[in-house]
Amino acid sequence: MQKKSLKRMTLILYNSYDKNRWHEAHKRAIARAAPICYAFDCNLAIMEFPCKKEDILSIETTIGNSGEYLHKLIEKNRFLIIDKYLPQLGIPIVATSKPDKKKAITPMDVVNLLTKKPCGILVGLGRHGLPKDIVKMGEYHLDITGKGVSLETCTAIATIPAVISTYINAKFGYQQQ
Repeated sequence: MQKKSLKRMTLILYNSYDKNRWHEAHKRAIARAAPICYAFDCNLAIMEFPCKKEDILSIETTIGNSGEYLHKLIEKNRFLIIDKYLPQLGIPIVATSKPDKKKAITPMDVVNLLTKKPCGILVGLGRHGLPKDIVKMGEYHLDITGKGVSLETCTAIATIPAVISTYINAKFGYQQQ
């Protein structure tokens, strides 16, 4: 199987902050995630964010080459604003440092899943992480460190696509696009 035949991975930022007010923290998380998703060939989705597409388009930032990568994701229809997990995102995977042993998977397991179906990896914003109902919804749980190390949100946003991409490149061979 070639790398190009893999299904799409979507990094989903789940809003654990204020559900009613559009905060600077929301904008910063999106601005930081966009270049990562672009660099590692990932879709980006935001879930339960208090914003509209116009709010996203008006984000002003110095991050990600002044928002260039966010705009590229939007142009390629690889950025989504969602209120709930959508079936087209594929297999729901929860990013957590405390995976349920029955649902725990490794980055290589994610790569193997991507050979069959798309995968949506949920990351909670803020210190509260993902709520229990979202954690339960996850078909699988991914501890990207493999050691139970809790990562700061932006570190997790960068690490998850980078590590999975490294495993993809190891399995299928590095291909510069």
